Amino acid sequence: MNAPAFSTFSAIAEFFVTAGVFYIVLRSRARKGFAWLFAAVLIIFEFSVNMMYMIFRMRETSAGEEAASTPHPLAPFMAAHGILSLLVFLLLVVYSYLAFVAQKRNAHFFADHPAITWLFLGLWTLSVGSGWALYAINYL
Repeated sequence: MNAPAFSTFSAIAEFFVTAGVFYIVLRSRARKGFAWLFAAVLIIFEFSVNMMYMIFRMRETSAGEEAASTPHPLAPFMAAHGILSLLVFLLLVVYSYLAFVAQKRNAHFFADHPAITWLFLGLWTLSVGSGWALYAINYL
């Protein structure tokens, strides 16, 4: 089955977004400052492309033939991936705000909260990995 162009673009873009997320978090963790402008661009891009892609896919699935036929055998995995992706996106927004505010006080949010930092990066990696696994299963 050929992958829709939007699916392929979103999957490839996620590599670049992930590299950016790791850059801003690890740079901040190293006490080199929080790259707030870059974080804002990543958040806007992530919402505009990848969150909209998920909304598009959810809407397409619920309104199309897939909704009328038997459910996809991976539907629970797909739902879990969607929930996790939304969660890590919201965490990115919240943690970016907290890191920005901390920087204004000459503090370093990610350096001061190592457990939160590594848990967030682990969840982000799991989210991207599960998305790529779904892409591979469905289109490769």
